[in-house]
Amino acid sequence: MRLLIHPDDAAVRGVNDGDDVRVFNALGEVRCKAGVGGWIRRGTVSMPKGIWRKHTANGFTGTSLVPDTLTDLGGGACFNDARVQVERAL
Repeated sequence: MRLLIHPDDAAVRGVNDGDDVRVFNALGEVRCKAGVGGWIRRGTVSMPKGIWRKHTANGFTGTSLVPDTLTDLGGGACFNDARVQVERAL
């Protein structure tokens, strides 16, 4: 499993394709590999939906980074986006 990140965003963080990265916010963190490429929009990152805990280095998935709030329309779960930081894992 790779976190998709734009080359410009990766360069600012010293991240290269295949590097171990830490994706985190106040709710948690996921450790995985970076997938650097121009097919992802600058300023965003993407983690595949449906990955298993065994596919990340620390056993957590993107769900650990999203808030447990409900949408204002229909009261559904807000699992589609979350603000995160990305850094090269040490």
